[in-house]
Amino acid sequence: MIFVLIAAAVGFAAGVWVLVSTVFPAPPPLADALHRLHDTRPVHAPTPTTAPSDSFLVRLGQRVLARSSIDAIAGRQTIADLEVVRRPLEVHAGATAVCAIGGALIGPVMWAVLAALGAPVPAVISVAFMAVGALAGFVLPRALLQAEAAKAREDFRHALGAYLDVLVLLLAGGVGFEGAMRKAAQAGNGPAFMELRRATTQAAYSGAVWDALDDLGERVGIIEIREIATAGTLAGEGAAVRKTLVAKARSLRNTSLVTAETTARKRSQAMFAPIVLIGMAFITFLVYPLLTNIAI
Repeated sequence: MIFVLIAAAVGFAAGVWVLVSTVFPAPPPLADALHRLHDTRPVHAPTPTTAPSDSFLVRLGQRVLARSSIDAIAGRQTIADLEVVRRPLEVHAGATAVCAIGGALIGPVMWAVLAALGAPVPAVISVAFMAVGALAGFVLPRALLQAEAAKAREDFRHALGAYLDVLVLLLAGGVGFEGAMRKAAQAGNGPAFMELRRATTQAAYSGAVWDALDDLGERVGIIEIREIATAGTLAGEGAAVRKTLVAKARSLRNTSLVTAETTARKRSQAMFAPIVLIGMAFITFLVYPLLTNIAI
């Protein structure tokens, strides 16, 4: 009986470890981070977005996608979230499968542990825990992806505002529109600028500048890029385009400022209650000896 208990505990611990390490991967080693920081590659060199093909999550995700439809794993919004965080669909499918399996194992492991301790529970409760755990494990990667994508889109909007500022300066300096877009996209080296460079390269081959930006906005799920493409299509060329881009850059800056102020105000309000409780506890700590002496 003790061996069954030990085996169940080890299996449960291994499942929890796999689940946690999948959802919250370890940070990259310091040496790798410093190497990327001092990377001497040219600015326009793209960063690979695909995971190694021999990764466990990739292989598992490929098997899941081969045996089920993509819509069952990731909808349109999920695809856009994966694009903006630069994560392959196979990794997301593999993480979803691991989390679902890990959540489903909670019920049988709990049933085995309680049975080994001499307090068995009905099998219906184990099945219920299995269903709830599998559902929670299936939803958890999607929720984490949404939070990560929201942060990535916020960073993308900041970079887009900087891109528009540089683009307007280049247009005011007499640079051609396509050349200005290409040079402005080379002003940064983050994920947003890499996507903008890809869009400008596509526009150079196709000749449809605003269509390339519209496709980028639809692919990463950022409405501001599609608005810029629509406004540029309606404005035409020349000074009208420059005025449109200036207005959009100003709008992005104002929106970012309002968002930052709202976030700071919410955090300040969230800190009010803990500060009051700490103050009350400190006053109680000071007054308690006096009250005790008076009672005596």
